[in-house]
Amino acid sequence: MSEKKVVIAGAVRTPIGAIGGGLASLQAEDLATLAISRLLESVRLAPELIEYTCMGWVMQDPRSPNVARNAALNAGIPYTAPATTVHENCASGAAAIHSISRRIQLGELSLGLAGGVESMSNVARYLYQGRTRGQLYGDMKLEDGLFGALTDTHVGRGELMGLMTERLVERYSVSREEQDEVAYRSHHNALAAWSGGYFEDYVVPVEVPGRKGQTHTVSRDEGPRPVTREELANAKPYFKPEGGTITTLNASTVNDAAAALVLASEERARELGLEPLAELRAYANLGVERAYMGEGAFKVLPPLLRRAGLGIAEVDLFELNEAFAAVLAAAFHDLPDLPPEHTNQWGSGVSLGHPVGCTGARQVVDMVHQLRRRGARIGLTSRCVGGGIGSGEILAAV
Repeated sequence: MSEKKVVIAGAVRTPIGAIGGGLASLQAEDLATLAISRLLESVRLAPELIEYTCMGWVMQDPRSPNVARNAALNAGIPYTAPATTVHENCASGAAAIHSISRRIQLGELSLGLAGGVESMSNVARYLYQGRTRGQLYGDMKLEDGLFGALTDTHVGRGELMGLMTERLVERYSVSREEQDEVAYRSHHNALAAWSGGYFEDYVVPVEVPGRKGQTHTVSRDEGPRPVTREELANAKPYFKPEGGTITTLNASTVNDAAAALVLASEERARELGLEPLAELRAYANLGVERAYMGEGAFKVLPPLLRRAGLGIAEVDLFELNEAFAAVLAAAFHDLPDLPPEHTNQWGSGVSLGHPVGCTGARQVVDMVHQLRRRGARIGLTSRCVGGGIGSGEILAAV
């Protein structure tokens, strides 16, 4: 069976909200519904043509089991079209794209919708011992689901991702100055991209209901700011106070957002008169040591490039997600041919934010449009993944 060419015929995302910020009152289902609805509107695609929906969501809870299904139905996609929600930590949104792509390549479907969502502002706190301890008296402890999701309980005695990344700093001899420079460029690149209109048209404004029937509109990412090198240098190490290098300013933030894409076989896009924005040329995953999970963002590049039949010099734009600035700094050590001037040119996790279940899809959405806006041909997106995984994609503008 020959593989079918997969094209992206539509791609939108919401602005990325800060935790407790402008999007905090919206649940994950609300954000996912809005992204899907606005996507279908932007492509002028009838909802009944969608054959399958797949969404990534990391911090799932019972308020919206299988959020992909709920959001798809809310957006008018018929009940006859199935939907799946996937969890692959920071790669969940990308995993949804990979899933729909495989189904198209194998001929299972010809038109599908993929994306990712996260509302880190609304992550629940849990009473884990509630059903099993039989405790008749006394207090019970609530555990923070957000804090737990950012911790790898299988490394050491349980380590936050930031503390684990200090291991990466040591392995690759990454300096504090290198990390702060990555963070500085991330913020200023994101601000320049917003000022230059590079996010216009595809970052969809979100009207958020308020009190007494009033609404406010969130139309821009809430993270990018004109941080100075002095601010970065003066920030104290957060995860490892003695001898550490990772601070709150050179690490990604926690956020709320959703992103969605229409994927189709080349033939189906032509039949429906859909304009392809990009071809999904290749995608890949690999495993790395979980204690050095940050390696995944750059260790995935060689196998990904091989799948696409490309060399690193043939890629015009890169986005390696900045879960921490140290990840990108280590990538420059490990891959000396990776060009800083072509990498994260519109920001990444440190500036834009890292709404974990959405991030992989957000990266692909941004890359699709940045390729076109910057007159580039080939783009590569990748990310590290808690638990020790690398995930990435190669896109070609069409």
